[in-house]
Amino acid sequence: MGITDRRERLKIQVRSDIIKTAKDIAREDGWTAVSIRKIAEVIEYSPPILYEYFESKDKLLEAIRMEGFDYLQGEFVKIKSHFSNPEKQLFEVSQCIWNFAVDNPEIYQVMFNLEGAYCDSKRVYTEAMTIKGNPVWEMIAGLRPKAAELVTKAYYEWWCLTHGFISITMTTQPKYALSQAEPIYVDTVRRFIKTLT
Repeated sequence: MGITDRRERLKIQVRSDIIKTAKDIAREDGWTAVSIRKIAEVIEYSPPILYEYFESKDKLLEAIRMEGFDYLQGEFVKIKSHFSNPEKQLFEVSQCIWNFAVDNPEIYQVMFNLEGAYCDSKRVYTEAMTIKGNPVWEMIAGLRPKAAELVTKAYYEWWCLTHGFISITMTTQPKYALSQAEPIYVDTVRRFIKTLT
């Protein structure tokens, strides 16, 4: 193994440590407490070294946002291939997003600019929300196979319902209330899915 390989592995590890530390700080103290300087302090690197990896906090948040959407996209694809019934698929992806938000609130906050996790970049949204090859759009199309423009409308409504419910619950309720809100969310999703069939 050469020096170049070792350096590349070190770069990957430092980048990973920066992202993990940012999420750890946010989970403990909120996103307003996250700064390049604070991360450098925790991982014992100088701030200029960190700026070699992320030129700003915004670029760091963009990477975390991308990580969240990439994870969900992978889960949606698995759900689509695991279940054949579009109603079941759509219910499962809705549940998947809920569970992700509960288990990874600091990532979900960055994905949707919540709780002080403001990221200016919109690039990830463009990639994640496009309908071409989108598994959730395809699930809805399975419920409405002859109505393309209605599928896109329903896809938008589904995102509004899902994200709206999660973000309002996350920003207005204490953490312990999320488990109490889940049955209401599940019931709301079921009712929405019934309107599509």
